[in-house]
Amino acid sequence: MVEILDALGLRDQSVLIVIDEAAPEVEASARNLPNVGVVRAEGLNVYDILRHRNLLLTKAAVARLETRLSAPARREGEAE
Repeated sequence: MVEILDALGLRDQSVLIVIDEAAPEVEASARNLPNVGVVRAEGLNVYDILRHRNLLLTKAAVARLETRLSAPARREGEAE
């Protein structure tokens, strides 16, 4: 993980890594790095985004977010 962040010029910066699904190896490799967080696309929220200066998203996470955010909003009381 350190090598990836170095290559992207993000090593000593606050970074939130967004993945599409559970990836224990990614989560474990970032766990002890200061100012680095990992979140799955389904759990991404504004608070996490605002706490980090940089976002690093996988292509699959972007696709999942596009799907999640493009779904029509349901009105209160509407059936699914």
